Amino acid sequence: MRLKKSHVVSGVLALALIGATGTAWYFAMQAQTPAQRAEEAAEPEDSVITVRVDQDQLIETLEFDAVFKRTGDFSVPAPAAPEGIETALASKIPLEVGDEVKAGTVILEVSGRPMIALEGDVPAYRDLTEGDTGPDVKQLQLALQQLYGTPQTGTFDARTVADVKKLYDNVGYDHATKSEEVATEGTGEEDTAGGDEGAEGDTGGDENTGGGQAATVERVVVPSSEVVFLPDLPMQVSKINAQQSAPVGTDQPVMVLASGDWKLEAKLDEETAAELSKENVELEFGDGPMEGQEVGEFELEVREEAAEQDDSGYYEGEEGEQQTQEVTYAVFAFDAEKLEEVEELVPEDEQEVTLVKARSAEDALIVPLSALWTDGEGRTMLTVLEDEGGKERHVEVKVTLRHDGRGVVEPVEGELAKDDEVVIAWRDRENA
Repeated sequence: MRLKKSHVVSGVLALALIGATGTAWYFAMQAQTPAQRAEEAAEPEDSVITVRVDQDQLIETLEFDAVFKRTGDFSVPAPAAPEGIETALASKIPLEVGDEVKAGTVILEVSGRPMIALEGDVPAYRDLTEGDTGPDVKQLQLALQQLYGTPQTGTFDARTVADVKKLYDNVGYDHATKSEEVATEGTGEEDTAGGDEGAEGDTGGDENTGGGQAATVERVVVPSSEVVFLPDLPMQVSKINAQQSAPVGTDQPVMVLASGDWKLEAKLDEETAAELSKENVELEFGDGPMEGQEVGEFELEVREEAAEQDDSGYYEGEEGEQQTQEVTYAVFAFDAEKLEEVEELVPEDEQEVTLVKARSAEDALIVPLSALWTDGEGRTMLTVLEDEGGKERHVEVKVTLRHDGRGVVEPVEGELAKDDEVVIAWRDRENA
């Protein structure tokens, strides 16, 4: 569309009018009377911040954490690396803390091979091969008996071989084998018929003078690194030290399993230990599985532990020995059957415990500690702001209990009552 000259002129005039109006509005906003400028330049009036005196009960508490544990722990040592592998690695960690371990459970995979839990009192100390005999074979058979009814003969026989294969099949791994050269006896006729040929073909190698033959036999093996005999099953995973794809070192167990009754214990600092040593201690369970339950009896146990590390490692004692320290623990008795979700309880779960150090009267006067100040004579004071005209008066008080930024006060000289306004800060007050 072609614009006419009149349209262009009208547009220019409209823009000019808008610009003039905006300029006039800006200068009008900037313009102030002398009184307005003086008001803005004047210092703000003095003001105070106050809070009301509360009337309630103040409880001084000390909180600490306890952890759930089982009475029996079993440390699972790191296994030897599988044959042909230089460094054993945690190739798979199938369990988590709190998981149940029973007969036939794979607790860890090391360099592609399983560590299988079985019940037994004696750790595996040798590889068991088909045909072996001994008390360790009996232990293996007794463990397999719980799963497959294996007879306990003391000999790694055909039935034991079959049940070992079942065990490995059920956990999803191939059973281990090893090859052996076994001599087989020949018949007399074979010896006679082949006598001349044998003599004639002698090349100076190993001579089978009896006419027997050697055959390679595959025998089933249970490596000692692939079975973990546990004294009490089922157990529960308490701690896992192994890390995925990392070497399994021998300096610590790959994991810790727990069984037995539950217990609740807390490692105490010096202040908490001193408070719990007093008579008639008042305790409450806070956040955790036992919240709301009554705290039963407890015992204090002093244990000797390795001293805490600093940046350079353990503190060293005399003659280079590692320094130890005494640590106090509180062990609480409780009935696990009263826990609604005891099946979901996991070792190292935390339970908050509250120690009540002191209680005030239920109608005590409570103020923020920031409202207290000390005069030139060393007296503890409060400033009360009167309703009429903001008049102030000072009240000497005695603080009988302090906790979490609040204090219970009793007036020594002057009056103080619930809902009185006490000053906690002044604004813009000269020399405040």
